[in-house]
Amino acid sequence: MTKQDHELWHTLQQAGLVSGDMPPTQIVNNPWYLRVLQGLTGWFAAWFLLGSLFAIFHDFLRQESLALVFGVMFIVGAYVVYKLKNSDFIAQFALVMSLTGQSLCVFSWRELLANSTSGWWLMFAMGASLAWLMPSFIHRFLSASLAIWSLVVLCVSWPIVWLMPALVVGAVTFIWLTESKWLVYSERVRPIAYALTFAALNMHSMTLLSAHELASINHHYQVASGQFFIPLNEVLLAAIFVLMVAMLLQRYQVAFNSKQGMVALVAAVCLAAVSQEAMGLAVAWSFILLGFANGNRVLLAIGTASFWLYLARYYYMLDMTLLNKSYLLIATGLFLLLLRKIGHVWMEKQDA
Repeated sequence: MTKQDHELWHTLQQAGLVSGDMPPTQIVNNPWYLRVLQGLTGWFAAWFLLGSLFAIFHDFLRQESLALVFGVMFIVGAYVVYKLKNSDFIAQFALVMSLTGQSLCVFSWRELLANSTSGWWLMFAMGASLAWLMPSFIHRFLSASLAIWSLVVLCVSWPIVWLMPALVVGAVTFIWLTESKWLVYSERVRPIAYALTFAALNMHSMTLLSAHELASINHHYQVASGQFFIPLNEVLLAAIFVLMVAMLLQRYQVAFNSKQGMVALVAAVCLAAVSQEAMGLAVAWSFILLGFANGNRVLLAIGTASFWLYLARYYYMLDMTLLNKSYLLIATGLFLLLLRKIGHVWMEKQDA
């Protein structure tokens, strides 16, 4: 314990926020390469153990009922292993056990998955329950992703599938804006929020495909021909972005009629309008602002990377020559610099 730690604890005691003796603050952090080796060792150990079990019981596992029983046993065993000790070896070993159990469950539901939607409802229920129960960030992220994409497959024959990017982005925006309310449950909610974030990007990328291209990806179900919802989806994404900016202004007590508030709202409306032409920019900027507002570097990096990918896609898909594209880039850069200059001059006049 350092002197600064004792001073901080004394200050908190005087404020009535804590009581009693100061708890130990020394945290042992293993080097990253040692943690990687421990994780890989856990995977290898699980592979050898599970490989031996499959070699012994492979004839029994061909029966769907027995495969389901073994799958549930592996998942329950993984939960028990997670509770044994908090180490990288144990965590990765339990992850492999759980993934194996889920694979056995999926194998036992293969006919339901191919011939009806009940199998996908089972997948959704399994993913959602494991995302809530399993005490592991990686496991919760993967399980939440499984539940989300199972729900997408269930909705793929309905026209609402073309509006799911806007619905998921709205849910992601709400979750990250209310982060202070679920910090106590962050170990459970945060991986689910990241799974929704990545799912929103993937779903929006899928809406850029045609119904025929989506049908070629999913051979079992007919994709709803509701591409006329795509413009509505982009309008909803733009509205969510503008609403998010307004909520952030309220969070930081910036009046809408102040110079900062007016600049922020006008810029948000302009970006929302641009995103109707360059689809995806509203999603990227939403994640960028959420990451910046929450001090979340991961979310900020996701938004920045998606912004450049969407921008590169729009540039590539432009139906014009490379020379005209160069002229367009120059004009866009000059326009942005002009807007920056006008904003600085206007803010200086307001301060004066």
